[in-house]
Amino acid sequence: MKISKILKKSVEWPKKLLRVILVIVTGILLTLPAESTSREGSQSQIADDMGEEIVFDAPASRIVSLYVGHTENLIALGVGENIVAAGHEIGDLDLSIPVLGQRPGIEQIAALRPDMVLTRPMMVRSQGPLYGTLRAIGIRVMAFDPPTWDGFSEYIEKLRKIVGAGEVPLNFILSGTREPDNEQLSVFLVAHGRTMATCTEDSWAAHIMKLAGFKNAASGAAPLAQGSVVAGFGAERLLALGEDIDVILLQQGAMNTTRAVDFKRDPRFATLRAVREGMVFDVSEADISRPSLLRLERGVVESLREMVYAGRGGRFDE
Repeated sequence: MKISKILKKSVEWPKKLLRVILVIVTGILLTLPAESTSREGSQSQIADDMGEEIVFDAPASRIVSLYVGHTENLIALGVGENIVAAGHEIGDLDLSIPVLGQRPGIEQIAALRPDMVLTRPMMVRSQGPLYGTLRAIGIRVMAFDPPTWDGFSEYIEKLRKIVGAGEVPLNFILSGTREPDNEQLSVFLVAHGRTMATCTEDSWAAHIMKLAGFKNAASGAAPLAQGSVVAGFGAERLLALGEDIDVILLQQGAMNTTRAVDFKRDPRFATLRAVREGMVFDVSEADISRPSLLRLERGVVESLREMVYAGRGGRFDE
């Protein structure tokens, strides 16, 4: 089927835009290296989180990564040079590639000549025509949710096969090597300051705290919804644990803008032992809650531990 017929069938396009896309796609086909269709190698069939299955005859080498978590994990896998553009959110990454807007256009993406677009299911659902048309013009699209701790190994393995990267010692990285402290510090993470929501026991954040040698003070908190890693808690329940909480962390990011200084000034929480002892800290949402091999490799666990114990006067209970 001709490209023009595919486009007309999948979505109604103005004639001018259709001509632009046809020009871009023609350019892509003309500039693809000849060996891209004849490269030898074993095939890999990979399914994404929306059930899309793609057979890979060769690793993807020109990737548009529209979710910062995917970008960080690709960099950690050693294929950062294969990323030709990133999504609008790049955080503290130092990238020398185009950073696309929150709703990139077809021309923007197609002009980069990608052989893979990595995104999230929520983005596909909200921008369906974009991804439908990308697939229609021959650009592969795969959508993965930020993985759970238990699902992280499978997610990394899929990324590794997509890009042809070498194996990584995930079992070692995710299990950690630290023995629990003799007296574990009890830590409460504020995921949402207005409602005093926290993290679930199976969340990425809870596991990062565990690797740091801490105990999740809200281990019994129930998720707000099925599959959510955010748990309802509330100020009253937090106050009831006042003397049992050693440390309070306020996650800083899109979900929460309440800072440690604000929390300590709130008269409701003046009686909490963590507040009285000055053990209230801001922590980056990206560091503690984003499933990122890159951040694990950069020592986010040790950084968290050092920050807490530095605030405690350097006293390690080991």
